[in-house]
Amino acid sequence: MNEIEYTAIRQGIAALDASAAHTASGESRAKVEEIFAPEHHAGALDPNAIIVLGARGAGKSFWAGVLGGDKTREAAAEAYPNLGLSKLIVKFGFTGMSNDGSISRQTIDAQVPLGQEATLAPRLWRCVVLRSLISALKPNAKRAPISEMMQEYADPEVWENDCEDADQRVAQKGQKVLVIFDALDSIAMDWERLRALTDALLEVAWSTRGYRAIRLKLFLRPDQMHDLGLRFVELPKLMAGATNLNWSGVDLYGMLFARLGALEEPSTKRAFLNLLNAEEVKPPPKTLKRLRNWSLSHNSSVQRRVFRAMAGAYMGRSHKKGRTYDWPIRHLADGHGEVTPRSFLTLMMEAARFSQVSPDQVISAEGIRHGLREASKVRVNQLDLEFPWIKRVLAPLSGLQVPCAAYQISERWNETGTIPAIMKRATSGEFLPPFNPKSEGEEDVKLRATLVRIGVLMTRSDERFDMPDLFRVAARLLKKGGVTPS
Repeated sequence: MNEIEYTAIRQGIAALDASAAHTASGESRAKVEEIFAPEHHAGALDPNAIIVLGARGAGKSFWAGVLGGDKTREAAAEAYPNLGLSKLIVKFGFTGMSNDGSISRQTIDAQVPLGQEATLAPRLWRCVVLRSLISALKPNAKRAPISEMMQEYADPEVWENDCEDADQRVAQKGQKVLVIFDALDSIAMDWERLRALTDALLEVAWSTRGYRAIRLKLFLRPDQMHDLGLRFVELPKLMAGATNLNWSGVDLYGMLFARLGALEEPSTKRAFLNLLNAEEVKPPPKTLKRLRNWSLSHNSSVQRRVFRAMAGAYMGRSHKKGRTYDWPIRHLADGHGEVTPRSFLTLMMEAARFSQVSPDQVISAEGIRHGLREASKVRVNQLDLEFPWIKRVLAPLSGLQVPCAAYQISERWNETGTIPAIMKRATSGEFLPPFNPKSEGEEDVKLRATLVRIGVLMTRSDERFDMPDLFRVAARLLKKGGVTPS
């Protein structure tokens, strides 16, 4: 390897897509070359797995997009032949997007007025499912408005008869219709309404299990399931079969090497193949099915050897500062110990863009630290899209050294009027509040509990609170011996 070749690999990593803007449908959905499916993520593709759980950035919309796209679904079908993906017709029930055939929040509000969720929400979701079935049978026909269907199927028996008929017709063709629901946290801006709408959807999803050709798949965050206080009686059974989009360090490095191996830029491709040859590793396979058996996809020893050739062995002169392979995973973990592909790729991309690197390395230790700072900024900005109150909550904590006592956090919030400010905005309908204002307990205690549930805070054994580097660095909190904020 020479300097030019290392530079080519560095440029290839810097040009990767961190999947920061993937959506279930539209131009930003998944591409074939981006697919990397750990074995335990197969449930995200399995039509029979109703619930898929994952934090923001874990890949919920990515997998929804893989299923929804013809080319990506075809590639996944080849890699997972036992899932029956080649016989699947995919429709979107709700994605928060427009022009993909899914229902909008405005339509939901119009058809299910506030306070009538118990009676109208189940009918709404049943109509969404039936319209998807009809669309699969008659793809060129004009879709019936949900408003008309709501009136037509006021009698549930009529819906049952028509749905059974459509189900049989699809089944006779040897096909199945999968209806995908993503971004479900955006169907309402009120805790009770969101709970009622989600409960009704879960009820409909459970009730359709007996049909031959109808399948529903719901992509949800774990904290949604906890915070909403869902009351659907069969929820434990649904959760027992849920797929969790957790990523191990081996999975994340496997994804990185797979993305790097898929690049077609000539100099990057040649340099990466030369590096693999020097480390006695076979070239990346051309198909997704074979990629699953590639050593760099699943063998941590091989991954360590190749990454050491790219970044050196240690984050300092010795092991005392940590090993370059382990350091990103440890410092990118949230309060639940989970690392998302988005954060990992962001760190690697920014590390590759960092200018201070020796000629015989792709990335440097200081570049990796720089990558953490950038990944932390991106993560907090992305979290702000999901929880628009998060920056207002974190800002007063700037300069605070963690771990710290609960009262130190409360003092910062009280001094800046943080909780009244965010609850006022939530009451005006800007966003869903961080906790249910009707639940029992002090507001600062409930807010800290929410931060723990979403992984922004951690509770130590001595009852002090800590913050993972993933959020701490961007929030500008201090920690003895930790990476300093930029």
